[in-house]
Amino acid sequence: MPLNPFATFDCLYFGSWLQQQISGFSAAELHLLSYLACLLGLYRAQPQTDWGYAFVGTELGAPFSAEIEAALQSLERWGYFTSKPDRLQMTAAAQEKLEALLEQFLYRERIECLKAAASSILAFSVGTVREALGQQPDLRRAKNVPGSRALMEEAALDELYRDFDVLRRALQNTGTDLRLPAVLWITALFKGIPEEGAAQT
Repeated sequence: MPLNPFATFDCLYFGSWLQQQISGFSAAELHLLSYLACLLGLYRAQPQTDWGYAFVGTELGAPFSAEIEAALQSLERWGYFTSKPDRLQMTAAAQEKLEALLEQFLYRERIECLKAAASSILAFSVGTVREALGQQPDLRRAKNVPGSRALMEEAALDELYRDFDVLRRALQNTGTDLRLPAVLWITALFKGIPEEGAAQT
C-alpha cells in the first residue's frame, strides 16, 4: 500500500501530542484520535472523502485505519517512532519532521480537527474517549459483525450529519473552535444520551 501522506502526518501530530501529555502512546490511541478528528471534520461539514483515508470498525467496537497502520509501521521502520514496553515514543528526528510538515499548506485544513481531537484528552482520559466513541452508533454496529465493518457509509453519514446539525444549531454564536463541540459530543456519548439532549443542558 502506498504511504498515505495525511495518515503519516496525523500519526506524527498525535504522537507528538500524546507524548507531551501522557509520556508515550499506543497504536490504538493513534487510530482512535484519527477517527475522532475525521468525525470533527464531518461536524465542520467536510465531505468524508476529503479526509484522505477511511476506517473500519472492529469486533471490539474500535476504529481502525489500514492507512494509519501502514504509516505507523513505516515511521517505526524509519526510526521516527521507537518501541518501549507497551508504549511508543517519538524521536527528535520525528519532531523535526512534524515541524517541517506543519508549515505545508497541504495540512492546514485538517490541523483544527486534529487539535480538537487531541485536546479531548485534556478534558477526559484516553479510556473515557475510547469508551465514549464505542457508544457511537456506527461503532456499536461494528461489534455485531464478525471481522471488520466499513465505517461512515452513506446511511451512517446521514445519521452523523443530522446529529451534528443539531449540535451546531445549539452552539451557534459560540465561535468556530472545535474543542467545545468535541467535549459536548464525547460527554453525550459517554453518558449514553442523545447529542440533542446534551447540547440543551
